Amino acid sequence: MMRQLRESTKIIMIIVAISFVGLMVFEWGMDLSGTAGPTGGPTTLGSVNGAEISIQDFQLQYQILYEREAARAPDGLTAEQIEAIEQEAWEDVITLTLLRREAERRGIKVSDTEVVEYVKYSPPQDMLNLPAFQTDGRFDLQKYHQALADPTLRDTWAEYEDQVRRTLPIQKLEEQIVAGVEVTEADLRDAFREINERARIAYLHLDQDVMVPAERVSVSPEEIRSEYEANRENYRREASARVRWVSFRPPVTAADSARVGALADSLAAVAREPGTDFAELVEDHSDDPITTGTGGDLGWIRPETMDPALAEVLRDAQPGQILGPVRTPFGWHVLRFDDRQSQAGETRVRASQILIAVEPSPEARRAAREAAQEFARAAGENADAFAAAASGRGLEVRSTPPFERGIVVPGIGPAPAIADFVFGNDPGSVSGPLERDGTFYVVRVDERYPAGYIALDQVAQRIHDELVQREKREQVSEMMPEITAVVERGGLEGAAGRYGLQVVSTGWFNRVNNIPGIGSATPVAGAAFGLAPGQTGGPVEAPNGYYFLRVLEKEPFDPQEFESQRAEMAQRLR
Repeated sequence: MMRQLRESTKIIMIIVAISFVGLMVFEWGMDLSGTAGPTGGPTTLGSVNGAEISIQDFQLQYQILYEREAARAPDGLTAEQIEAIEQEAWEDVITLTLLRREAERRGIKVSDTEVVEYVKYSPPQDMLNLPAFQTDGRFDLQKYHQALADPTLRDTWAEYEDQVRRTLPIQKLEEQIVAGVEVTEADLRDAFREINERARIAYLHLDQDVMVPAERVSVSPEEIRSEYEANRENYRREASARVRWVSFRPPVTAADSARVGALADSLAAVAREPGTDFAELVEDHSDDPITTGTGGDLGWIRPETMDPALAEVLRDAQPGQILGPVRTPFGWHVLRFDDRQSQAGETRVRASQILIAVEPSPEARRAAREAAQEFARAAGENADAFAAAASGRGLEVRSTPPFERGIVVPGIGPAPAIADFVFGNDPGSVSGPLERDGTFYVVRVDERYPAGYIALDQVAQRIHDELVQREKREQVSEMMPEITAVVERGGLEGAAGRYGLQVVSTGWFNRVNNIPGIGSATPVAGAAFGLAPGQTGGPVEAPNGYYFLRVLEKEPFDPQEFESQRAEMAQRLR
């Protein structure tokens, strides 16, 4: 048993390392590490109620959100999307910081005895399925206790104990809050209806851009200035900068891909042999740090959210079937199909993977760095020299909008070294090669702005567009009595013909689903559930305009299903 345990030492360390990170990232929204950043540099981004927020906490959460959104945007993220990710990451970090401070305010503490008992009887969840801790296919607490006593794992368990000591106060805070929450019968029924009542509608969207042509709206420079002055605080910013940059990514050659593809092909052949432990192959060969500690398990996934190549091979797969290797932008995948299920009309699949990343060769990395160094030397004189050096080498120059000082550079992501260069050097400065995630960047500081208000000329177009949309919406609102009368006489179709619009029919949705073209949790969904089949309602004002709708079908509250889900729903609401 101890031999098997020591063979599993690496995976045990990985599980301990990610167990509480995973808890905070996926349940609370961030890492509760409480550790400082790299020695010699700033470790905090700010504070909330006197509690410091570390760069490490923010950077981890930003990276998770960034990678999630980047996977959904094959054409790359816009500056607006990156800004939204920054904001979401910041709010997540603030939330947990406040929870930590609230636990301190309530005097919630943990004793040494509580920590020891938790470590002894609450192993990390992913550890329950490790073969080293199982007997006859079941978790064996005695083997886990033997591992706790193994001196070769002393540092690993010390780390786990330290994590427990920091996270138990947050868990106690949650328990205190839940204990004081009363879930009423009305709460239960409302929550059940939100998810389980369904409807289909036909709707008419009063598109203000269609109904109010641009020539019917004018915005004067005086109106723009007045709006700017009235909302001046909206245009305040901290110290910021605007930069341009080029990147040098070491190429992955066909030979690199073929070499890794051959390895993946041999792993797939081994995985198909009877008696092969797929989880062991994952542990020994996979380059995916997220799934390596769970036997490669990808969890339940909707096929449409996966890379198309993976979704295609999983479409007709049978449980236990080994698939691949499959090439995606992430590398070569060897897959084991595990199961398929349908939830609320949506198909989900479960699979496990071995991911072999295709990395550039050391020679390619060295060549990329040297090319970046040579470019930096040629581009250092002025902005024209930067552009000319890029043009002469066929490189794309990318520019950022003004961004505030932090660790995130728009278009690049969390890049502390690049941010330090930008805010530590004067306009006109050109960096040498700065590496992030295997890519080398050469950055030119175009402008530096002190803290203060953004100049009117920089936001005038944005204010103009906002005022145009506001005026169009007001004009549509003034037309509403006339439009309502047309709908009452000729229905949705009559109004659509009159105003050059289109009646759209939806699929099934509940009160919180996203309705294509409308959005999620909008007043339109609420109106739909207040009407009987065949009834027409409106106008309904939503964030993106006004709607008239007709209910096509409804699926009502099911009392028997409600009773079967009552206990689970009550716990979830608490």
